[in-house]
Amino acid sequence: MKHKIIFLMMLTATLTFAQGRHGGGRMTTWDESLNLTTEQMQQITQMRESMQPGMMEARKNLSTLAQELRDLKNSANPDAEKIAELEAMLENHKGVIESMMVAHRAAIRTLLTEEQQLIFDQHEFGPREDRGPRRGTRRSGGPNQEDRVRPGNRRW
Repeated sequence: MKHKIIFLMMLTATLTFAQGRHGGGRMTTWDESLNLTTEQMQQITQMRESMQPGMMEARKNLSTLAQELRDLKNSANPDAEKIAELEAMLENHKGVIESMMVAHRAAIRTLLTEEQQLIFDQHEFGPREDRGPRRGTRRSGGPNQEDRVRPGNRRW
């Protein structure tokens, strides 16, 4: 009887660990689901590497503007005109980043066969907030997100 219990416990533990973190095992990425050729992967890698410096610079600028806006909003006498100007610049930079991403995806799509394009088109791209909450998050990230934070869980 003891052997059966130990065996069942070991089997349960093995199955639990085999499922992975999220219970579904390993998910395939979009490039794995496309079954790309070596040549396609090399071309996509080259495209990604050529786009990366511009994207990093745009994100750095976006981060700098966001920090400047936070500092201005937290100052003793925030300038409403400067805040509006920074918010407009932030939206502009977000648009630049999004257009770079859209152009990159369009360039990748041109390298694919028709079958691969169908699979590629089924994947959801774009800002995460347009796609809903990520698995495993506590909050949905909606407009009243701060209202849903329970007392005692506020960030300091």
